[in-house]
Amino acid sequence: MSAHPPAELAGERIRLSAVSESCRADIAAAVSVSLPELEQFMEWAVSHPTQPEDFAEFVAESLAGWDDGTTYNYTVRDPVIGDVIGGCGLMRRVGPGAIEIGYWIRSDRAGEGLATEVARLLTATCRDLDDIDAVTIMHDAANTASGRVAEKAGYVEFDRAPCELLGLGGSGINVYRRLEL
Repeated sequence: MSAHPPAELAGERIRLSAVSESCRADIAAAVSVSLPELEQFMEWAVSHPTQPEDFAEFVAESLAGWDDGTTYNYTVRDPVIGDVIGGCGLMRRVGPGAIEIGYWIRSDRAGEGLATEVARLLTATCRDLDDIDAVTIMHDAANTASGRVAEKAGYVEFDRAPCELLGLGGSGINVYRRLEL
């Protein structure tokens, strides 16, 4: 058991690496080709961040999150060519004993099952965290792709609640899914 997840995780078709200062340009490149899809459901994408400097605050917050144990953000990389093909994270914002998973995959790699692999890899990692008994995934009800990922990874819907519309394609309803460890 551990208090923190590893900074590097390897799946069959993906590699997760803790966000670092050196990956800002790679994140910007991945986001740039995915903005039309990301801005539908991700509040941060609505401002059209496409330059490395646009991710300075995100990287700083990611580093601080690792240091204080509240958030563990990763880049998702293709293990063969090394390109960033998405992002994901574990966030301690859902109460004691639980952690939330978030994920996105670059648009030109969507539909390959990579987000499901990310969700499964992060879930398995959570089993080794000494203070976590459950993992949650929250997504907008209109984000059916994210809902399918959660279902494939074994998460069960336990609640729906109205929310502020933050992305351009949001429904105003958040779906909450949970997996007991």
